Amino acid sequence: MKVRTTQWTALLSALVGMGLTSVSASAQTPAFTFTQLDVPGSVSTEADGINAQGEIIGFFVDKANKQHGFLHQPATFKQLDFPGATATRTVAINDAGVIAGSFTDTAGVQHGLVGQAGAFTRFDFPGSVSTLALSINDLGEIAGSFTDTVGQTHAFVKSGSTFTQFDFPGGHDTIAFGISNRDEIVGVFNNAAGVSHAFTHQGGSFTQLVPPEATSSVAFGVNVLGFIVGSFTDAAGNGHGFFDRAGHFAQVNFPGAASTDANGVNAEGIIVGDFFDNFGVEHGYIAVH
Repeated sequence: MKVRTTQWTALLSALVGMGLTSVSASAQTPAFTFTQLDVPGSVSTEADGINAQGEIIGFFVDKANKQHGFLHQPATFKQLDFPGATATRTVAINDAGVIAGSFTDTAGVQHGLVGQAGAFTRFDFPGSVSTLALSINDLGEIAGSFTDTVGQTHAFVKSGSTFTQFDFPGGHDTIAFGISNRDEIVGVFNNAAGVSHAFTHQGGSFTQLVPPEATSSVAFGVNVLGFIVGSFTDAAGNGHGFFDRAGHFAQVNFPGAASTDANGVNAEGIIVGDFFDNFGVEHGYIAVH
């Protein structure tokens, strides 16, 4: 896919100028060119979302083993922390720059967060014992998951002050990882055997996604065109990212990585995610198709 945004061109140039590695994919995934993305001084980095302006959101772990969010704009990283939190995890950003994620308080409880960088607001699914915000669209609708008082995980959508719970029919531990401007929701559920499967939900209908060669899978992100990204495990236990365009799946594998996750995709089809190297270290990446 030809990339047309001037913002992306500037972003890629800035990344390469910062000394971040840009490599072409191996023969297994010839359609992608990857750029490694690491927060300076971090011990691990995960990139989770990208908007139309090329702003990238994610989180990292510092040398003191503390988790922080980050916002990456051309040539700059901005650390993000919820005030008083012991850990902050920002994972989604819409085209207006509104961020969604979660934080852990001093009692070890997780709460949702939303807002502009440096001005976050806490929210919780009513009656829950923990809440995770995992995606936000341009309408400000938030998708995520919560844990109830008996330890079950459910998906939700938050629109304004209204929360709506939903669960994959016949499944359990449903999580909504992505929501598009067309209210298409993607995520994961566990079947009766405890195996994880990716799904998409729109207009009241659920569809299970089955990437070729997958024994388990999860869908992490969806754009306005219905392009879906996620990850799957094959029969040998290897982890791969996937890119689904209307049922046409392509693997997303960072060259030389032990495993790869595809976490977010913007309207241009630019993918962000993470991979683990052969030493078990997690890195972020950007992939252009």
